[in-house]
Amino acid sequence: MRYRKVLLCLVSVCLTTVVSAKTELPSNKSQFINLFNTKVGSYQLVSGEAKMCAGGQLAWLDANEPDLGFKLGDEIIFNNLHHGTQTNKVANFCLVTTKYKYTTQSITMSLRHTRCENETDNLDTSQTLRFISPTTLAYSVESSNVRCQFELQL
Repeated sequence: MRYRKVLLCLVSVCLTTVVSAKTELPSNKSQFINLFNTKVGSYQLVSGEAKMCAGGQLAWLDANEPDLGFKLGDEIIFNNLHHGTQTNKVANFCLVTTKYKYTTQSITMSLRHTRCENETDNLDTSQTLRFISPTTLAYSVESSNVRCQFELQL
């Protein structure tokens, strides 16, 4: 009898957690492109540092080639969208590795510079653009104080 009560409590806790959790499911690049196309427009900064988070147009770098990437204003850029991980050797610089993670509400680009000729150029960071609501998006850079929120200008 005691075993059933414990099991019932555990099941209740699990169900409560699942029901109350905000679900952000994995996605793929083509699903993200479809989502992005519904969010294109002019965005104004609502909160965050204006230097790193200046508002502007959320748009593809080339509307005919979404694989080239997109930008928000002049400071926030996600370029060379791809699946998985890619590493390229940049002459006289570093090995540059990029990895994209697509979800139903966001995109995260991890960027790593390794084996740089100048040790100070080594880098390991990621940036995320998250669609919070139909008219709001957030941008953040991991391990920094860069956190910005933007509102679509209708």
